[in-house]
Order: sequence, then structure tokens, then C-alpha cells
Amino acid sequence: MSHTLINLTLPIVIQEIDHVLNEYPEHPYQLAFSIHELRQKLIAHILSHVPNRYVVEEVEESSRHPKVFYSSPLKERLHLETVVHGSILHILRENADWLSRHIPHI
Repeated sequence: MSHTLINLTLPIVIQEIDHVLNEYPEHPYQLAFSIHELRQKLIAHILSHVPNRYVVEEVEESSRHPKVFYSSPLKERLHLETVVHGSILHILRENADWLSRHIPHI
């Protein structure tokens, strides 16, 4: 049987990004991270700053529905929220020139 590696942290990061971005104004924050390239940079930045959890599953099993669900402790969730806020600001600053050409009045 073939096996695949599943990152359990990625869905949690994506969910937290969506949650945190809802707290920010649409312009420029939500608009900027609706751009696929910037959203991918944001996800990568966050994943590089938080502990990641993985499982290995057989390909047949993982193609249906992952059986493993990961719930992180409160301390990790608070850390993730802090990292998401900081990463949003970091990615915006790092890409300010590019964004000023793609999103008016940033």
C-alpha cells in the first residue's frame, strides 16, 4: 500500500487566516490577501513560524476522508493567532510596492 503525508496544521492555519482577516477592513487587508500569490506567501510565512503536525495515511484512506482531526491546545491557538496578525503585517510591508501597483490607495 502507498502512503501519503498529511499536514494537520495547514487547515487550521487557513481557518485562522480567514477568522483573523474578518477582523480587518476589506481595503487593503482582505483585498490584498484575496490575491492568490500573497495568500500563499502568508500561509507559507505562518507555517514557518508555528509547530506543524503531520500524519501518514494509506492513500486509499486519505482519498476518502482524513480520519485524523487535530485540535490544538489553547496556548497553541493563541500563539497561532498572534503569528497570523504579525504575518499579515509582515507580508503587506514586504510587498508594499507590488501592492501599490495592484491595489489603488494602499
